[in-house]
Amino acid sequence: MLRAGYASIGAVVALILFGVSQAEPPNHSKRLSPSLATKVVFIGAAGAVIAAAQLNSRLLPFGIVLPLGLILVAYQIRGDPSPPAVLTQLGSLFAALQLGKYVTTGFYFGGTDTLAHVAAVDTLIEARYTAAIPHGYDLYPVFHFLIGAVKHATELPAYDALVLTGIGLMTLVVPIAYLLGQSILGSTRLGLTAALSVPILEFFSYHAVYFYPQALASVFLLIALYVNSQLRRAGDERTFRRLSVFVIALIATMVLTHHLTYLLFAAVAAVALVVAVVRPLLFAQSASSVETLRYRWLFPGAIGAVLLLVYWSYSPSLITVGIVELTAGVLFDVATVPAEQLYTYGVSLPADSVGRAIAWLLTPTGIYAVGLSALLLVAAYELLTELRSYRRGFTLTVTGLGLSALLLPIPVAIPQIERLKFVVALVVLFPLSVGLRRTLSVDRRHAVAAFVVIAMLGGATGFTVLVADDLPETYIDEPREQVEMTDSEFDSVGTTASFLQRHGDGPAATDRVTNRAFETSGFNATSPLQARPGGLRTAGTYLVVRERWTDHLVALGQGLRSGELNSFAVSDSRFAAADSRHDKVYTTSHVRVYRSGDGFEGVYGTNGAAR
Repeated sequence: MLRAGYASIGAVVALILFGVSQAEPPNHSKRLSPSLATKVVFIGAAGAVIAAAQLNSRLLPFGIVLPLGLILVAYQIRGDPSPPAVLTQLGSLFAALQLGKYVTTGFYFGGTDTLAHVAAVDTLIEARYTAAIPHGYDLYPVFHFLIGAVKHATELPAYDALVLTGIGLMTLVVPIAYLLGQSILGSTRLGLTAALSVPILEFFSYHAVYFYPQALASVFLLIALYVNSQLRRAGDERTFRRLSVFVIALIATMVLTHHLTYLLFAAVAAVALVVAVVRPLLFAQSASSVETLRYRWLFPGAIGAVLLLVYWSYSPSLITVGIVELTAGVLFDVATVPAEQLYTYGVSLPADSVGRAIAWLLTPTGIYAVGLSALLLVAAYELLTELRSYRRGFTLTVTGLGLSALLLPIPVAIPQIERLKFVVALVVLFPLSVGLRRTLSVDRRHAVAAFVVIAMLGGATGFTVLVADDLPETYIDEPREQVEMTDSEFDSVGTTASFLQRHGDGPAATDRVTNRAFETSGFNATSPLQARPGGLRTAGTYLVVRERWTDHLVALGQGLRSGELNSFAVSDSRFAAADSRHDKVYTTSHVRVYRSGDGFEGVYGTNGAAR
């Protein structure tokens, strides 16, 4: 409960910021040379990437450069900003942080999807036909076509092509957010604060490196929102037709890119529709004067819905069918999501305490929660006091504000909630833009307070438990699941897969990460591995284990529909004891392969701390 104190601290910070700021930004800030500021930020960002590569750690370089760079950007936005210069600086800072993660990790796979998509791209290029793409993505091939094209053009490995493409496209979200904010909110300054929101929201940074089809579809969604805003303001029929052709082509591409993204965004759109219906009452507009449901405003969404339904009807994806079946089953109580259970084999996990709760508030994740909640509350205060100033963009701003609570730490564990959070982040750009604009409208005497809040929030964003999930020193919670492998470890998994393909005479079992890594070598461990109070068990002939298991929580199963969502942690001593007891038929510096004709039972002993 003490961790929820971030909301109280954020409320206090918001009240202070709102109290010392004003509705209109002051005009007495000295103008900083845009070209000089751009050079300083660009050199600092590039230097941070180089330093991170040399140190093999991005903590110190970006812990310094990111806050200072954001202060410089905020100072310019507060005064008389040059949009091209500010956008270049924000893009440099955002891209540099992601490149810093890229050069300090080996094979970063996040939630394991990267492993599957790298294997799919290699399969597509080798087979040269779409049906070869696994996991149902043969019906949604745009992502793999894009990464395959980059790989073919640059001759980079599929992994590097995927990550660098993700960094490049997510960096483009900075100018897209500016255009969107300027168009929908009707202000250049609000457009710039919308662009500033991109490096401040952790989901854009996270999905730049952990890049998969939903991230690409989300970029397309932002572009579609911008084009739709231009459609509404098209001054002549020729412009309207040209934009219409573009948006229809974009929507057709989006249909072939992903599936779940649009189902999730439909929920966001439903909330926006409710706000749009209520909006006239707040602004005392008569029903006859309201243009909320004009066809010109809604036709891109209508066309998209029709295309989706038609495509899903005539070419049903196994993924989409699975999503619908599971959702319907849970809603109508004919199916349940399997419960998650963590087993500890010889490991004592840290217990919650007042001290740990307070310490959490001082971690980057805690600081991020305080700063984000403060800026969102500032936006809420601003909307309440200056309601009529935000008639333009009111619907999306209020929708984003209402859904923004999902982006803050909540005590309820919801499977795959990150997927929903990423879609929500697309509309949280608007209230966050309003909150940043009000925060930067402080008097010169209190400007330092605004800069400190933005610097702390922006600096913390780069090292939250989500963005810096590969850096255990940035959080104090229990060990987390593995998100990256060193090059040598990844190679060891590949050689193990080759061994089992050539010499295996029975099914193999392993954890989720290892099995996903096996996919990149064309192998699959088909025997389920289960964690139970008495230890690990499997009916498979081979059990593949890795030394890194002792450093992380180890997830089992293949997702919600696999029926096994359990995970475990194992101590060094129990891992070593099991390693000495079982018959090893293949060993590398990172991987062991045990063999037993009768399967395995009780591996790592009983659940609980070491005795």
